Amino acid sequence: MNNSEMGAKILEGLGGPENISHFTHCATRLRVTPKSRAAINTEMIEKIPGVLSIIEQSGQTQVVLGDKVEAVYNDMLKLPGMNTVGESSGNSSAEGEKNASVLTRVFDVLSDSFRPVLWALLGTSMILTLIVFMQQIGYFGQYVDLTGETVNIDIVNGPRLSDPEVATAMLDEWRRAYPFWFLMLAASLSVLQFMPIMIGATAAKRLGANMWVGAAIPAALMTGVFQGFNNIAVDGVVNVPFLGLDLPLYVMNYTGQIFPPLFAAALLAPLERFLKRVIPTMLHMVFVPMISVMILVPVTAFLVGPFGIKFALAISDVIGGVNEVAPWLVGGLIAGLYLFMVPLGLHWPLNAVMINNLQTIGTDFIQSPMGAYNFAVFGLVTGVAIRAKQNKELRQTAVGAAASGLLGGISEPSLYGVVLRYKRVIPLILVPAVIGGATISALGVKSYAFAFTSLLSIPAMQPAGYYVIGLSIAFFGAMAGVLAFGYESKTPAAGKVAEKVAATAGAAAGAAGAAAGAVADKAQAATSAVQENLPWASGEAVEISSPLEGEAIALSEVPDPIFAAGQLGKGAAVVPSGNSVVAPAAGKVAAIPASRHAIGLKLDNGVELLIHVGIDTVNLNGEGFNVLVAKGDRVEAGQELLTFDRSVIEKAGYSLVTPVLVTNTVKYEDVAGVTGDVNTSSKLLSITAK
Repeated sequence: MNNSEMGAKILEGLGGPENISHFTHCATRLRVTPKSRAAINTEMIEKIPGVLSIIEQSGQTQVVLGDKVEAVYNDMLKLPGMNTVGESSGNSSAEGEKNASVLTRVFDVLSDSFRPVLWALLGTSMILTLIVFMQQIGYFGQYVDLTGETVNIDIVNGPRLSDPEVATAMLDEWRRAYPFWFLMLAASLSVLQFMPIMIGATAAKRLGANMWVGAAIPAALMTGVFQGFNNIAVDGVVNVPFLGLDLPLYVMNYTGQIFPPLFAAALLAPLERFLKRVIPTMLHMVFVPMISVMILVPVTAFLVGPFGIKFALAISDVIGGVNEVAPWLVGGLIAGLYLFMVPLGLHWPLNAVMINNLQTIGTDFIQSPMGAYNFAVFGLVTGVAIRAKQNKELRQTAVGAAASGLLGGISEPSLYGVVLRYKRVIPLILVPAVIGGATISALGVKSYAFAFTSLLSIPAMQPAGYYVIGLSIAFFGAMAGVLAFGYESKTPAAGKVAEKVAATAGAAAGAAGAAAGAVADKAQAATSAVQENLPWASGEAVEISSPLEGEAIALSEVPDPIFAAGQLGKGAAVVPSGNSVVAPAAGKVAAIPASRHAIGLKLDNGVELLIHVGIDTVNLNGEGFNVLVAKGDRVEAGQELLTFDRSVIEKAGYSLVTPVLVTNTVKYEDVAGVTGDVNTSSKLLSITAK
């Protein structure tokens, strides 16, 4: 089964595109916010070859695929109906998100905002890891620092000298000697330093706001103009007169910060929705972003930014304070708790703190003991691969998981492919992980770059020799544990249950095979029958009546670039004169969004229609719309489907123009729309068969 076939099967199990409110992925999992959990066939998805696990967490359905996740995700986006589904549909009213707690939703937004940047961050951080390694082996030479000691040249942090002018001159000498590696240093720091702009964009997109406005807000605070306030600041503060008050402006360095752009995006989303309601649609493109930036740049500079920086520092200071007193305790806790934090998604806030530490301090003490957890897991699955001689499928899974972990630092294939299937191995992971993590922190190991902990990223942790000692304890301890004690339950009852399950599964497989054959035969017969009764032959056209009364206009005239470009399908649009939508032909109701502003139909002749009442009316959250049918209902030509209150839509500033689209346009030779006055018995579309 290739990635495209796997994606199609997964999509079917998820209930199709119409059941997906938000769709993204991380390093190993598809992350889906469904509109209805009841529509998801979990058992079907779990049986798909290549799916490691499916879990419900934080209002999301997560399909664990391992290192093939991105390829499957990209292929799924190409499937019919998926071009309107994606990361941009973040402002959803999905069942899962509405039922999730506030804290859960905060963690979800944090992780969904951080994940898109992770690919670039890890890649550039590995360049920094390489540079740090080359410094440690003395590739760039040596110099005498302010203590009088001869040390290796450090191009990352610059020379440690008491005279700033001499230090600057020496750094310039290093640049002249190693220009290529300084260029690589710039590449390695590109994502880390401009993280606020990237997080501002992804967070805004996740929350349903314009991602580029989300990027512009933190970017303003990183410009030379804003940082120029340092020249007139007193103790980092500039008093700004405003409405008779002197407001304190804290001039801070926002390079590499995570929380300020997140908080700013959280304010941007509701502000943008409000502005779209009060500003006429024709003026949205100019005045919504203009007013958003004019309001939120000062708000972020005066309040949100300083609070975000101090918030991150407070978290770091609390953990750092304990680390100063008892580093072994912090290391042991991080390594031990990580096993439970990863499945719950609670590791993402720690990632934000790690990045903040790297940017503000230059090093981080959290990531190094975390490596002990990873290597304990990798050691365990290596032991399972050695021990599972008779179970070829498990052995193959374990070998692949160990390889992706040791070389790529990704623990999810090990976690979901092995650990959570054989839960008795959890103590075999915890004990060596805690000991290894405590050892790493007690020996003072710190990370100098953000990287998934693997064999390749060892140079990012210094002193590397001490780090290897802790990793060895974790890896070989867990491997020895599983070789000595095994991974399966040894109780007789469990063995009998396993035998019974195996027998039942065999019988079920036989029955399923017979049933599948019968279903296939019936499906083939049904398909033949449908083909014989198609309303038009190749090259012939069928007419579709208008579902609304009013004036038909060309799709290119719709005041929305997506509809106008036909990206959701060809068709026409109607400027309605009434307030109701009817079925243009007999068929079934295929989809009704929670906002009730649109309806999808699958007609008996095979045409799939989307009738979208108004532009941007999804923001009304159902206000002014009354749906008279339900998904799956059979409808006849002329049957009323929904009504809408024109005054509610117009008062909110939205256009009433209603696109009528053939969403399966690719199946037909041509889809053409008429223009002029139409009613529910006159032609709107002409569809030509291939």
